[in-house]
Amino acid sequence: MTGDRAAGRVDATEQDEVFLVSEGDRWFARNVDHLSVHDDAVVRLVDLCGLRPRSVCELGAANGYRVAELQRRFGCRAVAVDASAAAVAAGRRAFPSIEVVHARINAVPLDGAFELVIVNFVLHWVQRSHLMAAAAEIDRLVVDGGHLVIGDFLPSTNTMVPYHHLPGSGVWTFKQDYARLFTASGLYQAVLTLVGAHGGALPASDTADAERVGYAVLHKSLGAYTVRGSGLPEDRVAEAVDGGVAAGGEGR
Repeated sequence: MTGDRAAGRVDATEQDEVFLVSEGDRWFARNVDHLSVHDDAVVRLVDLCGLRPRSVCELGAANGYRVAELQRRFGCRAVAVDASAAAVAAGRRAFPSIEVVHARINAVPLDGAFELVIVNFVLHWVQRSHLMAAAAEIDRLVVDGGHLVIGDFLPSTNTMVPYHHLPGSGVWTFKQDYARLFTASGLYQAVLTLVGAHGGALPASDTADAERVGYAVLHKSLGAYTVRGSGLPEDRVAEAVDGGVAAGGEGR
């Protein structure tokens, strides 16, 4: 056992386990009485963009209150995924018409894809060695032509600060522009972005860097490319986009 572990510190490779085993439940206990869709930024973005999904999945959904509201509005399939066993149990009791799944964001035991995926203030807790695996899972769950809503801290530069609910533990909060993980691929385009202050007005200007947050609605399109020089009919181009290999095989 290392000195840090003996002193109660968490190794950087174990942060996700902390939230799965204990801190996720503590977070839910602290916040359950405040979970409401009243003035909810994510629901507001869905309305502003005119989205009417037939299926929705939220990762880091607590008890599923948000997707339950979207199901009430649209009659859609609704799935909530959370690392807190307490939140999952509460969601299954409170919202029996939705699916509630206990899992980490980088290993979601769901097949298929959804027209809307929501990841709201979750990625800043994901340990860095799992971040790209989490991004891959999120992308896998968004159907081509679907939408991804991401809300999180939005500092001017990537920042890490000690997680204040576990002082001295070695658990961190990682703040950065998480929408860029997806838009940089060229497969996601921003539809709407709102920037404001954590716990404050949205949108808002002149927000302190440490408290700036951003919400982005991204549209996924696997065919967002200009086709040049393929010499192929449209159906063969579509096949290449969907995963087949067009004539010629190798990229240039």
